[in-house]
Order: sequence, then structure tokens, then C-alpha cells
Amino acid sequence: MKSAYNETWLHHLQLVKEAKQWQKHHLISLQQYASILAEYPSSFFHPNFIIRILLFIASLIALSGVTGLLALFFAEALEEAISVLCVIYGIGSFVFLEGVFISKAKHYKSGVTEAVLYHAIGFTLGGIGGLSDFNVHVMALSSISVFSFCAFRYLDLISTVAAIGSFAFFVFYELYEMGGIMQQIIPIVFIILFTPMYLLLKKRKEKVEAELWLNCLILAEALALLIIYAAGNYLVVRELSVNLMNIELTEGQDIPFAFLFYFLTVTIPIIYIYFGLKNKDIVLIRVSLFVLAFSVFTFKYYYSSGHPEITLTCAGAFLLVATILLLRYLKTPQHGYTRENILSDKWGNVNLEAFVISQTMGGNHPASTSPEMGAGGTSAGGGSTESF
Repeated sequence: MKSAYNETWLHHLQLVKEAKQWQKHHLISLQQYASILAEYPSSFFHPNFIIRILLFIASLIALSGVTGLLALFFAEALEEAISVLCVIYGIGSFVFLEGVFISKAKHYKSGVTEAVLYHAIGFTLGGIGGLSDFNVHVMALSSISVFSFCAFRYLDLISTVAAIGSFAFFVFYELYEMGGIMQQIIPIVFIILFTPMYLLLKKRKEKVEAELWLNCLILAEALALLIIYAAGNYLVVRELSVNLMNIELTEGQDIPFAFLFYFLTVTIPIIYIYFGLKNKDIVLIRVSLFVLAFSVFTFKYYYSSGHPEITLTCAGAFLLVATILLLRYLKTPQHGYTRENILSDKWGNVNLEAFVISQTMGGNHPASTSPEMGAGGTSAGGGSTESF
């Protein structure tokens, strides 16, 4: 299965966006940027963010009018018939999205495409829910399938989040329903399951053919890291155990395997930071900062000094001083790190950038012969031609 969008235009659009950043940072001139625009055209209708929001809202209003009119026609139908019609309408909306807005009108994440996409997802899953009497197992599997399809086919980030979330919910629910020891090992299963998923996503992200789905893969990678951490976080495990598994803890008691979750709450952020810095992995570094802050909050939640205002003031002052010192330290590159935004390392696609530069900055033009260079010849050595 391929993306619904023209892949050539997607490559061109990405190149133009990168070139715009280069020009904004004065790495290329306006003339060179204009050359890139001419060399790599894209016929997508892809307006700016504000216009996309307005089009999204207008499209939802228009779609609500259409569905409201259809509801009047089929209001007296049986519930099963309505559910079947919802599934048919949802699938028809997918076909309409591709046939009209993507293929003919050349829309690409225009606000209209997102509105029709989520409209189609809602009716498809709603119809399946009606047919299955909203069976949790069926709905979870259907959500995984539909959201994964939309994430892959339409490069949609929200569908990516929903697909990962649906999969996590499915695993949690199945283990929870088994009861007994299976409920207690849910966090361990999550760590065992999502760790190879993270490694697989990271490996997949590095492949050239996955470039179109790079943003989706990065988001999925970050979500996998967060789920691994949440599965080992003491606060998350304890609160879920108390609220979902009806574990009653008296004063002095603790949850099963508490020492393990204390250990994971401390060590997982450290592991993230270590490998993030070692491998210069910006996704891992950003996630590690978030989970480190949550680990501090976890211990403060259960072991407070009684003066939160003093704690917050000291923590804020410490972070401010650390930030200033780190920015000063990284003013010049240190061990491969710098505080400056290096555009060529933004998404790691150096070959693509080099290709664009070679196409628009003289890389394709034949070099002029200088007096110091050979002017041809019929034997080996400098200046030899094809007659050698």
C-alpha cells in the first residue's frame, strides 16, 4: 500500500520547505531559492496553518449539514440498518476524499482533507460499534486497523497517535480481563512489548523509502518511549492498581513489586538521557527531559517537604542557572553538540540537501577548463579524454 498523495510532489514540497529554511538562515540566496522552486514544482493545494484551521471548521460545518440531511431520510430505519449505512457512508467518505479532494483538487493537508478524513473515521467506527453492540474487543481491533490505515495512507499524525493508543488499550484490556497474575504483570508486558517496537520504529525511520512517513514514525517513536516509561513509573502503576484493580493499601503498605517500580522510575530517565546524548538522538533527549521531570514529580507527590512554594522556587532557580550555563557552554560546538540550529541535521537527510544544492548552485554545470588543467590528450595522465 502506498500513500494517497503524489509521492513526487511530496518530495518536492519537502525540498522547497527545507530550502525556505535555508534561505531564511541566509544559507542560500533568493535567486537560488527561486531556482529550487522552479526546479521542484508541486501542484498541491497546501495553505498556511491559519487558512487550514478555517477550512477545517468550514468543512465540518458543511459535513454536519450533509449528515443531518441524511439523518432525516433514515431516521425511521432499524438500528442495524443505520449501522450498516454508517459503515457504507464512512467508506464512501474515504473514496470521496481520495477521488475528489486528493486526486482531482490536489489537496494536501489543507484542512478540508483532515475534516473529511476524521468524518469518515467517525462514521466507519461508529457503524462497526453499532453492529457489534460496541464490543470492546471488536472496537479495539477495528480502531487499530482503521487508524493505522489512515496514518499510513494519509500521513496523518492524529491517526498515528490514535493507532498507538488503540494498540496500548487493546493490550491493557485483554490482560486486565484475564485477571489474577496477568493484571499484576501488565507493566512488565508493556515494557517487553513496546521496547522492540521502539527499536523497530527507530530502524525503520532511518530507511530512505520511509522518508514520506518520517513525521509519523518520529511521533510513534516518542509515544513508544513514553509508554515504556509510564509502564515503569511508580505513580502511574500505583494509582492504576488502586483505582482499577481495587487494591486497598493501608498506611505502611505498598503495591506488589514496589521496589522494581521505584527502580524503573529512577533508571529509565537516566537510560534515555545517556543513550540520547551518546547517539545524538533528539527524540530520545526531548522525551528524557519530560520523563525526568515527571520522575521528580512522582517522588515529590509521595515524599513532600510540606513547603511546595520553596521547592518550586529552588527548582526553577536551578533550572534557570543550568540553562544559562548550558547555553554558554554550547555557544561553540562541544563533542558534536551546539546550541545553534544546524539545518542539515534537522531530519538527517543530508543526501537530499546535497542533491538540491548540486542542482541549483552549479553542481550540474560543466566545470570550465582552467590554464592549470590539462587540455586533453591521448595517453594516461592529466587531461586525458575518452580517447585514452
